[in-house]
Amino acid sequence: MPRPKVIHPPQTQQALQRGITTLVGAIAPTLGPTPRRSIAQNQTKFELLDDGGLIARRIIALPEQEDDVGAMLLRQALWAVHQHVGDGAATTAVLYERIYNEGLRFIAAGADPMRLRARLMELLPHLSERLLAEARPLSGEAELQALAFSVCYDEEMASVLGEIISAIGQYGQVDVRAGHGRSLEYNYVDGSYWRGGVQSKEMLRGFQRGVVEMHDAAILVTDMDIEEPRELVPLMSLALRCSIKNLLLVVASISETGLSVALDDRLKDKIRTIVVKIDEFHPGELSILQEDIALLTGAKPLLQQAGESLEDVQQDNFGAARWVWADDKNFGFASGKCDPQILRKRVRRLRAAYAKAEDDDDRRRLLERLGRLNGGLATVYVGGIAEDEIRGRKELAERTLRALRRAISDGVIPGGGIALLRCRDQLLAEAQAQDELESRAARLIMASAAEAPIRQLLANAGYDPSEALARLGQDGAEFGFDVMADAIVDVAKAGIVDVAQVQLEALQRAVSSAALALTIDVLVLHREPETMTDP
Repeated sequence: MPRPKVIHPPQTQQALQRGITTLVGAIAPTLGPTPRRSIAQNQTKFELLDDGGLIARRIIALPEQEDDVGAMLLRQALWAVHQHVGDGAATTAVLYERIYNEGLRFIAAGADPMRLRARLMELLPHLSERLLAEARPLSGEAELQALAFSVCYDEEMASVLGEIISAIGQYGQVDVRAGHGRSLEYNYVDGSYWRGGVQSKEMLRGFQRGVVEMHDAAILVTDMDIEEPRELVPLMSLALRCSIKNLLLVVASISETGLSVALDDRLKDKIRTIVVKIDEFHPGELSILQEDIALLTGAKPLLQQAGESLEDVQQDNFGAARWVWADDKNFGFASGKCDPQILRKRVRRLRAAYAKAEDDDDRRRLLERLGRLNGGLATVYVGGIAEDEIRGRKELAERTLRALRRAISDGVIPGGGIALLRCRDQLLAEAQAQDELESRAARLIMASAAEAPIRQLLANAGYDPSEALARLGQDGAEFGFDVMADAIVDVAKAGIVDVAQVQLEALQRAVSSAALALTIDVLVLHREPETMTDP
């Protein structure tokens, strides 16, 4: 059992450095288009990982308690990058390690840690502006596919995901599912769908693939729990008077006896009814999704919380859609009778909320709503040989999709570590003009960090980084090293790009977290430290 202890300098910095180096050693090899992999053991199973964020999450604790503090500081920064932008954890790790190591050298030479941290943070806005100044929008399917490849390094996946995002746009709904073969399969469906499904398997009887379909259907949305068959009598009577032949009924819940009305053979000859409910467990989300369905179909929801009952149903409560479908897990429709002007207003409001949202769960839910309101759906079936491989490829596809969406909204910058490398010369020049030790040190630290990602990328591809950078220095600033082609190329023409927001997030997290770590002087270690599985 570990002994409680208090550690002071220089042992503090040495322990932090060992922990950081250990974690970066597991993650840095995954950087670039020719990544190495790490293997993680989980009880009796093994995972091959090439995603820095997931590798960091799998490392719960290091054996040496004092080293573990440095690893966990870095781990928290890496997981934040992974959660927020989906990619960039390896770049963050390499930057973090270089900033911390170089910072320790200057502190040993007399720099004050607190002032050094302040000067590093002062540089951050200028470096961020420099990166964003090089951002440009993506243009066309080919660039989307090239960017997707830079994230997943899987030609088949990059081709499919680039085509899908090009077709359905930044906010389109993409459902990634486990496939049954070894390759990727995908299809497009007009319309929108929700998790839920039919409330009785009897409604699926006689339909191929377990999917019931209806054309030119009326749609009623209600938040009511239907318990007794008599509660449905006013609704069905009105539907008969309105000559409705197909009805989709979206309810909060319905009992078996309530379902007996919809399944009654005598009524089915006159009105074919599908009863579904939305599976949504987030508080307050259900009513929002019901509003979206009503908006898309032109329905007026019948709401118990507004004091209404099924006896109050009127003809204007019914919406309509040209095509409705449902299975045991989902339901959806296409060509709903919506008001285009109201729909556009809702979409604009959601896009603004999505752009401002910081919480990852909020962004995911807003994106799902936007995808449904846009009315375009793509489903990707990810195959593989084993279950672990399929799970890994699914996670990779979802990470690539997040990067593509980010690229469309925020643009791309020169890839292959070139955008950061271009900051180096200016930082070195500025350092010569500084009189204060900490101001000069901060610029020299960031100049060294600016070349760390491209050095790691070159090393991972089997090149000597110093030799390759010397070759690169003979050409203009727009050129970079294409390790796949073993050639110096114009990175813009070669399609070598990175997502601007991903690189910006990696830079900001690495600088802010590493600068904070430089100010840590004392470690207080408990006998039984709390272990957290989530960073």
